[in-house]
Amino acid sequence: MYIRFVVGSEGEDHRQLTGIVTEARLLRDRGHLTPEEEDRLERTYAWLNANLPCPPFSTAGWSRDAVSWFKDSAEAAIREFRLLATLLEEHGRPVRMLRSRNPGKVLYEDSFQVVVVEWKTL
Repeated sequence: MYIRFVVGSEGEDHRQLTGIVTEARLLRDRGHLTPEEEDRLERTYAWLNANLPCPPFSTAGWSRDAVSWFKDSAEAAIREFRLLATLLEEHGRPVRMLRSRNPGKVLYEDSFQVVVVEWKTL
């Protein structure tokens, strides 16, 4: 099973929704976070950077539709993403956790995640 956190409501097409890392960065960059929330966000980003491989989004030549999904075995990373989800929800952003056995065409894979071009339906 694979898991992806996105910002959006149940009725919206999953392929059009923003990932929560991007949405949290946008909140920060627009000045919507308190200093304490920014610190919390930076700690989460630091943990992710230290503990997860970074897929080569900028150098692989993938389409803009390529997105990351966690393997359900990546429990520590999923816990960190739940912290991001809580921060976003505190700012009125609806967060969905998507699940799929086969989220799309796999472009990249490591021990924690896959990068895919998502199927039209999950």
